[in-house]
Amino acid sequence: MSREYLSKCYGDEGSRIVQLFDLAFKSDRDPWAPQSILITGASGVGKSTVLNMLATEYQTKTWRVCLGELAAQYEGKLGVGLERIVWKAMDEKSKNSIIIIEDIDLFCPKRGEAQDTGFLQSLHRIIDDLENIPQIILVATSRDPTDMSVDARSLFEDQITLQIPTPNERLTLLHYLVQPLDLAPNVDLEILNGQAHAFVAADIARWCHLALEIANYDQINMTHFLEAMKRIRVSGIQMAEKPEPVFWNDIGGLQETKKALEESVLWVYKHGDAYKRLGVRPPRGVLLYGPPGTGKTLLAKAIATETAANFLPVSIPDLIKGEVGESEKAIANIFKVASRCSPCVIFLDELEAIFGSRETSGDVGKKLISQFLIEIDHVGKANQGVLLLGATNHPDAIDPAILRPGRLDRMIHVGFPTTQERVGILEVLKRKTVVSDNVDLTWIAGNTEGYTGADLKAVMRKAGLLALKRSLLLPSNEHVIIDQQDIQNAISAVSPSSSSYSS
Repeated sequence: MSREYLSKCYGDEGSRIVQLFDLAFKSDRDPWAPQSILITGASGVGKSTVLNMLATEYQTKTWRVCLGELAAQYEGKLGVGLERIVWKAMDEKSKNSIIIIEDIDLFCPKRGEAQDTGFLQSLHRIIDDLENIPQIILVATSRDPTDMSVDARSLFEDQITLQIPTPNERLTLLHYLVQPLDLAPNVDLEILNGQAHAFVAADIARWCHLALEIANYDQINMTHFLEAMKRIRVSGIQMAEKPEPVFWNDIGGLQETKKALEESVLWVYKHGDAYKRLGVRPPRGVLLYGPPGTGKTLLAKAIATETAANFLPVSIPDLIKGEVGESEKAIANIFKVASRCSPCVIFLDELEAIFGSRETSGDVGKKLISQFLIEIDHVGKANQGVLLLGATNHPDAIDPAILRPGRLDRMIHVGFPTTQERVGILEVLKRKTVVSDNVDLTWIAGNTEGYTGADLKAVMRKAGLLALKRSLLLPSNEHVIIDQQDIQNAISAVSPSSSSYSS
């Protein structure tokens, strides 16, 4: 079962791990089989589970090396502790053994001081001696191999990265993990799988356990799974996230902008089959442009919410790395994560700060833009449910190649709200604020020309502070709420932040 499970749930990487164990432990062992393997992957992706399954199938004894236990047992002499564990494994001459070093990046960090400088030397000696100990293989795990020292990483003969499962792999995982459960006839695993974006093995296992708890350890139906879903915090998303829900009605005004976004983005996810039937290619990317504070980031989160997609915000520190070539790898990784977590919205705020014109960019900037274009084109050809959403205050500063058709080919202006749109924004803010019935939103909207949504929010915040200040002067049993005068005073104190912007 392990072989079939690993190949279906982890694709080529799972098949490679099975092949390595075959080469190491089959009767006619290959003398060139790797005996030191580094397995990497996000937390909860299943590194330990995979090794446990293979250890059971190949009837091998498992020796685990954990930083906390080793430090406590050998008083910080980690290298000595590792060598003694290997000696114990060697004494089991009649048995094949797997020595698993968990989170090796904690033993050999890339930055900062190691817990024990002798550990790396001991590891080096052990790996060199493994060719004389055919019954032992050494496996190390790491969530992020870039956190390991280069010297430690180079010692391993092979490295395998377990990825976040694709939808098909996730469905196989789900089928496998629900086998022991008593499922009601109405449980549709394909529907559940469609709602489990970016779930890894640990998330699915916890989901099943929570559903069982909600069902009081009786038969589980769809309602139990859906209720359990609310209590899952997805561990496999890495940089991607499920943002705090923001719906269209949480955004006041911007009716034309929301309509344009609905046509450009929501239809891609909701009417994908219609696009295919008509032979029309949906937009690959959308650029929101306009003055700061008009709600571009809020619109991006609303898109992720309305499409039930994951949200992957990208900031400049995510991309600018010190080592040569690491920035390009960071861009490639962003698109890889988005593809594995699809449907996913990649959101790049202040796009011009990262991908400005190549004519004014240095060598690093040009390489970043080139890599970015490669990834956009690749994800578009693969049709992986990934949408690129950019936001900028200065669209003219972005490299033209990024804005050409087939890339960020739909530009949507998010401008200053009109009077009627400001009323809509104020109505949304009023729902979240305790205000008096005498507050005239139409008057406020008429006297806040040039104010953005962020400015109006600042006005309401200032009005709240003024109301609080009044309450401190009154007897403690009197409750004060925001009234019209507080808001008028707040307007006088808060100026529009983008009054000089010209669209």
